[in-house]
Amino acid sequence: MDSVRSVLPRVLHKRGWMQHAEASRVTYVAQQWLSATLPAFHDTVKVEKLEHGVLTIGCAHSVAAQECQFLMPVLLAHLQRECGPQALTEARVVRLRANGA
Repeated sequence: MDSVRSVLPRVLHKRGWMQHAEASRVTYVAQQWLSATLPAFHDTVKVEKLEHGVLTIGCAHSVAAQECQFLMPVLLAHLQRECGPQALTEARVVRLRANGA
Protein backbone atom coordinates (compact mmCIF):
# COMPACT_ATOMS: atom_id res chain seq x y z
CA MET A 1 0.00 0.00 0.00
CA ASP A 2 1.29 3.46 -0.91
CA SER A 3 1.70 6.06 1.78
CA VAL A 4 0.44 9.62 1.48
CA ARG A 5 4.07 10.78 1.34
CA SER A 6 4.60 8.87 -1.91
CA VAL A 7 1.19 9.48 -3.48
CA LEU A 8 0.83 13.22 -2.86
CA PRO A 9 3.76 14.40 -5.03
CA ARG A 10 2.56 12.24 -7.93
CA VAL A 11 -0.97 13.64 -7.71
CA LEU A 12 0.29 17.22 -7.44
CA HIS A 13 2.54 16.77 -10.49
CA LYS A 14 -0.26 15.11 -12.46
CA ARG A 15 -2.67 17.96 -11.76
CA GLY A 16 -0.04 20.69 -12.27
CA TRP A 17 -0.23 21.90 -8.67
CA MET A 18 3.29 21.07 -7.52
CA GLN A 19 4.62 24.63 -7.97
CA HIS A 20 1.67 26.04 -6.03
CA ALA A 21 2.18 23.56 -3.21
CA GLU A 22 5.90 24.34 -2.99
CA ALA A 23 5.24 28.10 -3.00
CA SER A 24 2.65 27.66 -0.28
CA ARG A 25 5.12 25.72 1.86
CA VAL A 26 7.83 28.35 1.44
CA THR A 27 5.47 31.20 2.34
CA TYR A 28 4.19 29.28 5.37
CA VAL A 29 7.70 28.49 6.65
CA ALA A 30 8.78 32.11 6.06
CA GLN A 31 5.77 33.50 7.95
CA GLN A 32 6.38 31.14 10.87
CA TRP A 33 10.05 32.12 11.03
CA LEU A 34 9.30 35.85 10.86
CA SER A 35 6.63 35.57 13.56
CA ALA A 36 9.04 33.70 15.84
CA THR A 37 12.02 35.96 15.10
CA LEU A 38 10.16 39.28 15.21
CA PRO A 39 7.34 38.73 17.71
CA ALA A 40 6.84 42.48 18.20
CA PHE A 41 5.98 42.83 14.50
CA HIS A 42 3.91 39.67 13.96
CA ASP A 43 0.81 41.77 13.14
CA THR A 44 2.61 44.12 10.76
CA VAL A 45 4.73 41.70 8.71
CA LYS A 46 3.02 39.43 6.19
CA VAL A 47 4.57 37.12 3.62
CA GLU A 48 2.72 38.01 0.44
CA LYS A 49 3.81 35.53 -2.24
CA LEU A 50 6.54 33.49 -3.87
CA GLU A 51 6.68 34.06 -7.60
CA HIS A 52 9.50 33.14 -10.00
CA GLY A 53 11.83 32.44 -7.08
CA VAL A 54 11.25 35.84 -5.43
CA LEU A 55 9.64 35.95 -1.99
CA THR A 56 7.68 39.15 -1.33
CA ILE A 57 7.23 40.28 2.27
CA GLY A 58 4.87 43.13 3.07
CA CYS A 59 5.39 45.41 6.06
CA ALA A 60 2.88 47.89 7.47
CA HIS A 61 5.48 50.46 8.54
CA SER A 62 9.09 51.40 7.93
CA VAL A 63 10.44 50.08 11.24
CA ALA A 64 9.16 46.58 10.48
CA ALA A 65 10.51 46.84 6.93
CA GLN A 66 13.93 47.82 8.22
CA GLU A 67 14.02 44.90 10.66
CA CYS A 68 12.94 42.48 7.93
CA GLN A 69 15.54 43.83 5.51
CA PHE A 70 18.24 43.37 8.14
CA LEU A 71 17.22 39.71 8.66
CA MET A 72 16.85 38.79 4.96
CA PRO A 73 20.15 36.85 4.61
CA VAL A 74 19.29 34.76 7.68
CA LEU A 75 15.73 34.14 6.43
CA LEU A 76 16.98 33.10 2.98
CA ALA A 77 19.47 30.67 4.51
CA HIS A 78 16.74 29.21 6.75
CA LEU A 79 14.32 28.77 3.83
CA GLN A 80 16.93 27.17 1.60
CA ARG A 81 17.82 24.78 4.42
CA GLU A 82 14.17 23.91 5.17
CA CYS A 83 12.64 23.96 1.68
CA GLY A 84 15.60 23.23 -0.58
CA PRO A 85 18.10 25.44 -2.38
CA GLN A 86 15.97 25.63 -5.55
CA ALA A 87 12.96 27.04 -3.65
CA LEU A 88 13.88 30.72 -3.98
CA THR A 89 16.62 33.04 -5.12
CA GLU A 90 15.85 36.33 -3.38
CA ALA A 91 13.44 38.12 -1.07
CA ARG A 92 11.96 41.60 -1.31
CA VAL A 93 10.45 43.77 1.39
CA VAL A 94 7.63 46.09 0.32
CA ARG A 95 5.41 48.51 2.22
CA LEU A 96 1.78 47.51 2.54
CA ARG A 97 -0.80 50.11 1.67
CA ALA A 98 -2.97 51.47 4.44
CA ASN A 99 -6.64 50.45 4.24
CA GLY A 100 -8.62 52.74 2.01
CA ALA A 101 -5.54 54.16 0.25
